[in-house]
This record gives sequence, structure tokens and C-alpha cells, in this order.
Amino acid sequence: MTLSGDAVVSVQDTTFSVERIENGRATLRVNDQYVSCIQGQTVSVGSVTLTCTRVTSDTVTFTV
Repeated sequence: MTLSGDAVVSVQDTTFSVERIENGRATLRVNDQYVSCIQGQTVSVGSVTLTCTRVTSDTVTFTV
């Protein structure tokens, strides 16, 4: 999925939103926790594992 700005997406009882994108790093809010990633990085937060596939100056694309 691709998120930008104030977009909020819910998938299988998990809510995703963008907190900040800066210098090629995206900080995402996953439910009530924060995780940051760069393009190509896989990270886990709680029981969710996501891979940031693209980070631009104003969007982040990731798979869950």
C-alpha cells in the first residue's frame, strides 16, 4: 500500500498512518506504536512485519 499525508488505512484490525517522511526515512504509526524504515528495509512492530518498498519525499509504499 502507499500512504501520504494524513491518510489512514486499516487492514485486518491494524491501522497504518504516516507520522513523518524525512531524508529518505519514513516513520509509520502502526496501531499505537511507531516504526521507521528506509527503502528496501523490513521491520517488525508487534505482530506485524512490513517492508518499505519505496520512500519518496511525500509518500511511502510498503507491503505487510
